[in-house]
Amino acid sequence: MYTAIIAEGVPESQTRMMNRKASLKGVGIIGPATVGGIKPGCFRIGNTGGMLDNIVMSKLYRPGSVAYVSKSGGMSNELNNMIARNSNGVYEGVAIGGDRYPGSLFLEHLLRYNDNPEVHMLVLLGEVGGTDEYQICDALKSGRISKPLVAWCIGTCASMFTFEVQFGHAGALARGDLETAKAKNAALKAAGANVPDNFFEFGNEIKRVYDSLVASGSLVPAPEPETPKIPMDYTWAKRLGLVRKPANFISSISDDRGEELTYAGMPISEVFEKDLGVGGVLSLLWFRRQLPPYSTKFIDMILMVSLLKWVSQ
Repeated sequence: MYTAIIAEGVPESQTRMMNRKASLKGVGIIGPATVGGIKPGCFRIGNTGGMLDNIVMSKLYRPGSVAYVSKSGGMSNELNNMIARNSNGVYEGVAIGGDRYPGSLFLEHLLRYNDNPEVHMLVLLGEVGGTDEYQICDALKSGRISKPLVAWCIGTCASMFTFEVQFGHAGALARGDLETAKAKNAALKAAGANVPDNFFEFGNEIKRVYDSLVASGSLVPAPEPETPKIPMDYTWAKRLGLVRKPANFISSISDDRGEELTYAGMPISEVFEKDLGVGGVLSLLWFRRQLPPYSTKFIDMILMVSLLKWVSQ
């Protein structure tokens, strides 16, 4: 079982305390500072995947065969798009968050994916800072991770600076040569991961590995289901001038803002169902509330007497 902590800026001492308590209780933590995770066709934690149109574009409405783990939430959305374009899509994806002490580690999720028969290919997007990627190297060398892994650590440009560079995440700072993105990419490649020459080739590497699995027969893509049709977001459609909001008329006795016209708060269908009569309708219009039966009957009687007198004249 996992719970997500979306909040950023959680003090490191509190994070470590939460991680310890969660471990004792057998609860996994995604985060802090995460957008969550997604299992296409099932559910999502947090707001990963973006709006409905992006979910459809990235084919997150049905499971694929590729599972990924990332630190960055923003880059996880890019991975959704990249994997959808270069394979049959995402089976599951998690952004563990960019703090120094995340509640769950890369290896934890990759091992889950590796043991899942529905997952045929793994993707890792690490970054400069920390040494978690070396645990993955050990798992690759020992055979614990046996499925193809496409990996890349972002932040290779840090070596171009003559001083330490703090990137966006709290943990994205190399505190030694082993924590640089360049060193970790080299270690992953030496351990057997599929590591491209640069991030621009990351999507091509995913496609190459995926195509090789299909060609070998170890992965048989499921038939593509019909793309679900989703209505356009009203706010966005209004901004584009495709729809307009109808005028609403409100008075002291009537209101047509809802799906049904109401008189003094009573839907018009209920007026007919209750057979209120002329007196009952007038009580709603004149007195703005439903009067008791003896009052409405009195109104009916006055109207009848007045009408008979008028006719007789």
